[in-house]
Amino acid sequence: AFKYVIEKDPRNLNLLKEMYNMWPFFRVTIDLVEMVFAKGNSEISALYDKLLVPEDLQSLGEELRENYEETKRQLLQVSGHKELLEGDPYLKKRLRMREPYVTILNVFQAYTLKRIRDPNFHITEDPRLSKDIEMSNKPAADLVELNPTSECAPGLEDTLILTMKGIAAGMLVTG
Repeated sequence: AFKYVIEKDPRNLNLLKEMYNMWPFFRVTIDLVEMVFAKGNSEISALYDKLLVPEDLQSLGEELRENYEETKRQLLQVSGHKELLEGDPYLKKRLRMREPYVTILNVFQAYTLKRIRDPNFHITEDPRLSKDIEMSNKPAADLVELNPTSECAPGLEDTLILTMKGIAAGMLVTG
């Protein structure tokens, strides 16, 4: 909508800025949209696409990410901010503190979904990134037995559920 209004008449950008500064309802609405955008992550979206989306549909994800970035730029123009959540440093700090945890949960989830969809898909371990792992860990072995009725390989459905809960908790109101 911003793009259409601004392209129709470039002076409308000044009107939108004035509305943001003078109308509390408009400001709060824009700030909420800004918060949702701050929780988005184009790189994670690209990972999900790479692992889970057929090649002939990859362009749709690219287009959505481009639209996300363009809309984000327009939000920043209207609010007068240089970066997302500039007007709410407390929330910005809280989101940045959770970001590493939510990101790794998204990575786990994307690879888990890939493995569920393609049982022959295996991740090769990079010896530079892993230390000696003891594979006879009794508590870990118990975890993969939690859902013996699953159609998935042991532990995958449980991993998927845990990542969904963790991501939702990390995202808070935008789950």
